[in-house]
Amino acid sequence: MEFKVGIIGAGRIASSHIRSLLKIENVKIKAICDVIKERAEEKGKNIGATIYTDYKEMLDKEELDAVWICTPADVHSENVLYCIEKNIPFFLEKPVGIDEKECENVAEKLKEKNLIHSVGFMLRYDPAVEKLKEIFEKEKLIFAAAEWFWTIPLVDTIKSKEKAGGQIVDQAIHLIDLMRYLISDIKSVYTRRVRGFFPEEKLYTGDDASGTVFEFENGLAGVLICTYALFPEISRYYPPKIRFICKKKLIEYVNRGILKIFEREKCIEEIWKEDLMYKEDKTFIESILKNDPSPIKSNYFDALKTLKVCLAANKSMEKPSTSIYDL
Repeated sequence: MEFKVGIIGAGRIASSHIRSLLKIENVKIKAICDVIKERAEEKGKNIGATIYTDYKEMLDKEELDAVWICTPADVHSENVLYCIEKNIPFFLEKPVGIDEKECENVAEKLKEKNLIHSVGFMLRYDPAVEKLKEIFEKEKLIFAAAEWFWTIPLVDTIKSKEKAGGQIVDQAIHLIDLMRYLISDIKSVYTRRVRGFFPEEKLYTGDDASGTVFEFENGLAGVLICTYALFPEISRYYPPKIRFICKKKLIEYVNRGILKIFEREKCIEEIWKEDLMYKEDKTFIESILKNDPSPIKSNYFDALKTLKVCLAANKSMEKPSTSIYDL
């Protein structure tokens, strides 16, 4: 039986989902929508998808089993609300939005329906992360330190903090979500930032670097250091990571599948090479087919908690240096 999929937004992240969906048996991408028709046509030309420039028209006309929302973050809420209205299961790329009140309204609407959905925090599907959960059941965790060093965004809409939320909301949100997933919910944040070092980048309104201190609800603390000040190739040499300090043990998680465990006289390195996007997409589809959302590792309500931490960091960096923003 054919599983019929629609895609809203035909940018870079949509390309990745299309590649993973085409690997899944019996999945048919029936329709692709983008406000730039040529972009949708380019994505759909070899797979027989019907092209739309209005997502509401697509959802009205097509009989779809699920929709993938890959649009810019500032329109996520309107996309999700229409999926809720049409009762169509949806996969939403992170973040769930950039406006907290808007997202809370979406969450209230979603509570009213038993609608299977998923949010794209793919690192939760990483076998290295599952191994970390097992380790932390035995080890005494003391502190966490996360880092995401990168370049000014290559996509114009993400260069604008007003449209995409800045580096913490758009990018480092993955590491914040992992710390919540592995440690506990976050009670408060304190953030400082620097900006203004790239006046030649006319579309760029983000923060050049920032540092955040987290207080977790279980009493632990952690930090996050971010920068957009480097070069695109930096991730090859220095990928995003989280270091977990345990009692007499250091554990380093390196983005997507690498775990290093340092003890007194040894370092154990384990590497997994799973396609995490394929894994989360397949899990979502199987959950719909079985009418069982339990295998989905991130839903809208939990992803909204992660977004609130990120938005709190943005609020904190705008306040005087003595202030801590309590969640």
